[in-house]
Amino acid sequence: MKLLEEYISELTTDIQIDEFSMKDVQMKLPAVKHKWTGRLMRAKMEIEEKRREKYKLVERIAEALVKESPVSLSMLMARKTAEQHVDVKGIWDQINELKLVVEFLEKTEKTLSSITFDIKNIVEIIKLETQ
Repeated sequence: MKLLEEYISELTTDIQIDEFSMKDVQMKLPAVKHKWTGRLMRAKMEIEEKRREKYKLVERIAEALVKESPVSLSMLMARKTAEQHVDVKGIWDQINELKLVVEFLEKTEKTLSSITFDIKNIVEIIKLETQ
């Protein structure tokens, strides 16, 4: 979960707003949104890449099991057995971690979309306080 922790820390920096940094945050907001959207898309692509990697690994392991088995073993049974292999489970773990990253990035996208309204509300509060 190192990647998720890094993203959380970086997002905290990206969305920190106070009276003095409002304009700067607003001006940088399109670039920040683009950065996080790009990360979301890359994480989704990486999940698909890991799924393909898992599929190929299961096929390789299953073929090896069929060839090396002293008894006749169907490809379906070999695939089920291959799914339990430690390397396949490792890829599943990576996929599950990436799913959490994608969930975080989707929520980040929503948060970033609402920042414009938050800044507007802050400006209104400042106006009321100075009157």
